[in-house]
Formats: sequence, structure tokens, C-alpha cells
Amino acid sequence: MISQFISRLQSYIYYLFKTPYFGFIYGHISISQAQLVEIENLVGAEDKFVVTTYEDQFAKLIGGGEAISYAAARMGFYALMRFIRIGKGDEVVLLGSTCSVMVNAIIRIGADPIYSDIDLNTMGSDVDSVARLITSRTRMIVAQHSFGIPCDIESISVLAKTHNIFLLEDCALTIGSKINGVVVGNFGDAALFSTDHSKPINTLMGGIIYTRSHDLATGLKKASENYLQLSCLRQKAIWRRFLLERTLCNPGNYGYFRLLDAHLNFKKKLFNAERDFLADDSGVSTHNNYPYPAKLPAFLALIGILEIQRWDVESKERSIILRRLLDIFEKNNISHLLPNAYRDKTLEIIPLRLVWFNPDGPNLKSSFQEFIDISQFWFMQPIISTNLNLKVFGYQEGLCPISEHVGRNIMNIPCNLGISNADKLLSLVDEYINRAH
Repeated sequence: MISQFISRLQSYIYYLFKTPYFGFIYGHISISQAQLVEIENLVGAEDKFVVTTYEDQFAKLIGGGEAISYAAARMGFYALMRFIRIGKGDEVVLLGSTCSVMVNAIIRIGADPIYSDIDLNTMGSDVDSVARLITSRTRMIVAQHSFGIPCDIESISVLAKTHNIFLLEDCALTIGSKINGVVVGNFGDAALFSTDHSKPINTLMGGIIYTRSHDLATGLKKASENYLQLSCLRQKAIWRRFLLERTLCNPGNYGYFRLLDAHLNFKKKLFNAERDFLADDSGVSTHNNYPYPAKLPAFLALIGILEIQRWDVESKERSIILRRLLDIFEKNNISHLLPNAYRDKTLEIIPLRLVWFNPDGPNLKSSFQEFIDISQFWFMQPIISTNLNLKVFGYQEGLCPISEHVGRNIMNIPCNLGISNADKLLSLVDEYINRAH
């Protein structure tokens, strides 16, 4: 472990002096000192009014449904499966290009994860792949919208209704995007949103289940009343992490962040210190390190309220950055490397990241690491955020051949770093793409 840490430390020191250096997390520099005081006063405290206000405002952002919050999106996923009585012997179809914590929730509930492949046009769930996997045991289809791009959810919705299967939209990576004017999250029986620090709305951690079914929402809310809070000690650790990312997660300081983050992670492992993130759900086992499911801490809900207040401006800025990136691809005659969804006039995409497939992916990644944290690219393999052999998740090589092939050549560009940082980022992207092609 020490040798691995030293090797990583050497690479982090190399990038320490790289300015600007772009990651996929952007700290909350928009939050004022007065607002910081309000947020800190809620650390470790319960405030149902703040949490309910956040849920109501989040629901209005998506549509006319209701929202139920959790300390993590995976917990909302688990709570939903438990409420509709998914269990042993049941199958849940989800995208192979997913996060390990989603699979963990399925295994934890006792069901079997079944992996569908991606649609190259959208990088999300593919209706034909899902259709081939449906059996008499299929209880839920999880249709994923990736990178801000809506998947072919209308076709998947028809498929689910035909077979009377519960349809959950996985909107963890997509908020506000539309299909023919309808916001994603309103096509299924329910929708799952993540608000961790790498997602469209950043509350450092947390998740939402959104549904237009009042009965479902009422049942989930009633169940959540019995969930426990994260410990005060852990909430204080989360607060410290929030302050760290607010200070260092920006292009001017990201090299320092990577170095300090590596140091802190090593220290936590060495001294078994209280973790900030809920990082123990990336495998296949259960644990007692924190309540599962757990309530969303009130101070994170307040951060969410502040994020929603600026969402209109933020989403417009991300759309502008996307258009400028697409212009770069057009200028360099490589638009054909982009998913077709970026040219689909029926879609309104609020991007989290731009994604494309480069034939010379490994070499271009090597070049891009001069200014982008390529270690945080999604999805370079099926089932990310785990160091375990994917066989333990029931995934065998070849189950999702398109995902496996594309992952070796996938490229990501952040669109969530604010318009003030866009000029330098876009200039570097243009320069390196032009050099490569």
C-alpha cells in the first residue's frame, strides 16, 4: 500500500504545478461567507423544514411530482426496491456502464443484476439490449441517461409498459435535459438522482427519488421517517471535505487538491479515521459503518437549496460551453466521433460532460492528462468505482461488448466548471485535438 501511495504521490507532485488543471469537481465558490455560517450551524442538527424545502424545490425543478431525499442515491434506489418488494429471485436490468454502488444495492436487496449494453447514439441504455434481457423474473428496468444526454427513454417506456415492469430512470448524471420539451425523469414510474460532488447538482453527497405517483411518494416518505441520521462525527468530516473542495477544486488549485486528497486518503486508511464519503458500498458486502438507508443531513439540504437557486444560470452556462465544444469538433472535422444525440434536434441537452470516442483513445488520453484529470473519466470499463474483479458483481467479459470496446477509447470534457473557466479549457481542448488530428 505504501509503495502504491509513493508512486501516486510522485504523479500528484508532477501535476501540482500545472495551472490551470481541470478536474470534474467544481467547488462551491459561489456560496458566500454568510451562507457558510448558516450551513455550518446545521452540521449535526436535524431540521425537517430545511430538508422538506429542498425536496419540494428539487421536485419542481423536474416536474409536477414529489421528491424524497437520502444520504446517497444508492440508498434511495435500495429503499425503492424494498418498497415495491423486489427481492430474492428477482432480476433488475441496468446498464453495464454503471457505478458499483448501484450493483451493491441490488445484491444487498437479494436480487440479481442483469447488465444491458449502451446505445452508441446516446451513451445511455439501449432499448434492444434491454429487450433481449427481459424474462419472467424481471421486476425492474433501470434506464440510464448518461453525461447529460437523454437515452431512448420513450422506447424503453413502451417496452416496460408492454411487459408490466417497473421503470426507473437513472438520472444520476443528467438533470434538466429534455426530449421534445419533456424533462427527463418524467417518463418512468420513478427517477433516481444523485447529488454527489461529481454530479449535475453538487451537495457533496446525497440522492433523490422523484415520482409522479402520490401513493409511491407517500410510502417512501413514511418509510424514510424511520431512517437514521449520519453520525455527528461523520457530518463534521463531510463539512471539512466541503470546505476543502470549495477552496481547492478549481482550475487554479486542482493540482494541490489531488496531492492533499491523496495524503488524506492515506492517513484515513493508516489510522482508520472517520471517513467523509460513504465509500463502503463499492463491493458486494454489507456493513455497519453507517446507517443504510440514511437521511440526508440538513446542512447538505441547505447546500442543495442554494444550488437550485442558481441552477437556471448554471444550466445555461453549461449549454453555452457545450455549443462551443461542438464548434471545436466541427472546425476540426471530427464531429463524426461524437454520439449522434448531440445532433438530434428533438433533444435539449444540459451537459455534465462532453463525451466522445477517439480511435486513438489511449494516446489522446496521455496528451489530455497534461491539463485534465483523466483518472476521473467515465466509463472506461463497465461497473466503475471499484477495484474488485467484476466477476464478483456477476459481470463476465463480453456481456456488454459495445461498452467494453468504447471504454478503451472514451474521452470526457467537463462542462460544469463555470463560464469563467471556459475560455482556457476550450483553448486547450482545441489545441490538443488539432495536434492529434
